[in-house]
Amino acid sequence: MSAKVNVGLVGTGGMGGRHAANLNDSVAAADVVAIMDVDTSRAEEIAARCGGAAVYGDADALIAAPEVDAILIAAPDRFHAGIARSCVEAGKPVLCEKPLATNVADAQRVVEAEVAGGRRLVQVGFMRQYDPAHVALKEVSDSGEQGRALVFRSVHNNPEKSAIRPLTDVVTNSLIHDIHSARWMMGEEIVRVQTAYIPSSPDHPESARFVMAQLQYRSGALGALECNSEAGYGYEVMVSITGETGVAQTSPLQSPVVRHSNARRQWVEQDWLQRFQVAYLNEAHAWVQSIVDGRAVGPSGWDGYVSILVANACIESGLNRVPVDVEVPERPALYG
Repeated sequence: MSAKVNVGLVGTGGMGGRHAANLNDSVAAADVVAIMDVDTSRAEEIAARCGGAAVYGDADALIAAPEVDAILIAAPDRFHAGIARSCVEAGKPVLCEKPLATNVADAQRVVEAEVAGGRRLVQVGFMRQYDPAHVALKEVSDSGEQGRALVFRSVHNNPEKSAIRPLTDVVTNSLIHDIHSARWMMGEEIVRVQTAYIPSSPDHPESARFVMAQLQYRSGALGALECNSEAGYGYEVMVSITGETGVAQTSPLQSPVVRHSNARRQWVEQDWLQRFQVAYLNEAHAWVQSIVDGRAVGPSGWDGYVSILVANACIESGLNRVPVDVEVPERPALYG
């Protein structure tokens, strides 16, 4: 691979636009050379911002284009697995926004395609793994200075109520970030979950404005995940790890605390794009550099698969109001 990576972008919504800007403006080793979206006017707009990238109306055509070295998938969730599998079959590295798939079977097919090819090509967009606050907390926990990690906790507050969201969507689109963090930061698998949720309204019992998931790890450690999808006031994420002799915790906000005129105030981020701006940049740099180096890094296709496996168990538990065991298969050697 040359020192320059030609990237094709599939999907130009909010996340696609952010990724395009990051790659084009901030990652010197990347050129955005191709854009695909069914909304051709939006695709042309993003392409113009990227120096006149080619515009495609079909994802398979973009993947097959000889000038495209790697693909970033920011299409709607239901298309992720199929496009990722096509990228793997074409032998091209891919950064796929989370979730890798919306169901376990589709995620498994991506993993099977990658294993069959004998090469890691998929990185999943769990950008918190590149967030300085999350990385620093994991380093403290991994150092062992607080003894064995006993409990993982996360609080995830989303501000907007743009639409009534079913439990399945809240878990696979929002809580799945916390599920990955729970696995990555503790360094072990989740074997049992129990989920409870509060509907957005009595008229929509399938909806979820607040979800709580209790976790049990293989070692006996515990976890607790909270996701408020209609917090209203702003966006916050906080994680903590309780060890045998201490607790490490991130700050939910990055802004300073201001005391003035008999008041104490702190600005709350508007959304995840503001909160994780640095993480998205770090993720883009790391992904492109991994392609240059020919060495896969970051959250893998296996991580995407196991996260949806746990997410599926959380949904089953919430809907049936019972604990659910998570059966994680043996990890293929490719992901060792």
